[in-house]
Amino acid sequence: MLTLVSFIFVLFLSHYAQAAEADAQRQLIEGAKKEGKLVFYTSVETEFARVLTSGFEAKYPFVKTDIFRSNHERIFSRLNVERKAGTFAADVLSVGEFETYHMQKRGLLTPYKAPSAAVYPEGFKDPDGYWTDFYDNLIVSAYNTTRVKRDELPKSYEDLLHPRWRRRMVLDRNEDRWFANMLHHMGEKKGMEFMQALAKQEIAIRSGRSLITQLMAAGEFDLQIVAYWYRPHLMKKQGAPVDWFSLEPAFVALHPISIVERAPHLNAAKLFIEYVLSEEGQRLLAKRGREPARPGIRPEGYPTQLKVVPSRVELAEKLADYTRRYESLFVK
Repeated sequence: MLTLVSFIFVLFLSHYAQAAEADAQRQLIEGAKKEGKLVFYTSVETEFARVLTSGFEAKYPFVKTDIFRSNHERIFSRLNVERKAGTFAADVLSVGEFETYHMQKRGLLTPYKAPSAAVYPEGFKDPDGYWTDFYDNLIVSAYNTTRVKRDELPKSYEDLLHPRWRRRMVLDRNEDRWFANMLHHMGEKKGMEFMQALAKQEIAIRSGRSLITQLMAAGEFDLQIVAYWYRPHLMKKQGAPVDWFSLEPAFVALHPISIVERAPHLNAAKLFIEYVLSEEGQRLLAKRGREPARPGIRPEGYPTQLKVVPSRVELAEKLADYTRRYESLFVK
């Protein structure tokens, strides 16, 4: 008898919670209808930002969206100018994980725990709701398949120190975040010893990971130490002499989404974030070959067997020091 009563009570609580959630959603929609607009500041490529806003507008046609797409420096500058002038325009923000950390520290974000964020694991969302990761860039290594055989590839990070790879590898000049995560993973002492030894391999430095992958396909380099998975994956499908491999743990660069402090269209902002983090919004990204952060949704060909570690957002606190040390070792 007690078990039956307990079951009925749990059933009642579940029904009550669902009804409360449905009522909150209705209120959100009604508020967004009155606002009628959403302003999205982002460093995401315009193509992918528009995919999300178009899907959102199709589902909620009463909200019209504006996108301001730029790099994080210009976005931060614009937010500061608006703040000083008291003319708040932005509702939703999406920049890199380190930039999000600093904007949160400066009080430019406001917390919101979207219901869809509940399924996102630790490390992929802020515990206080200031941000949730909505898509990733899986960090792998890439190589020229005409110049390197598969069985020659490094099996560990330490294998990159083998003499055979001297003067054959390349790094982007802006890999300070990878550098920071590697030191955190290996430990400061061991990590610096590894980086100092790696620097002695006379690694080429260029700007732009996608450009580097293209140059490697053209035969300028044999191995790209840090590449975003989707680029060599797509190039290989298109017939380029490029492939990828991973050294574990494989780090993922995060792309959080947040609500801006004093957002003028707060209901529309909440509705948009809920949509972006939902299964529906995340599948839009997967269909276009990008890497949704929501568990269980991945693009075609994504390596689900890898041990994946999210970028440590708190490392942003000492980014200037990591940048200085990375450049002193590799950028000459």
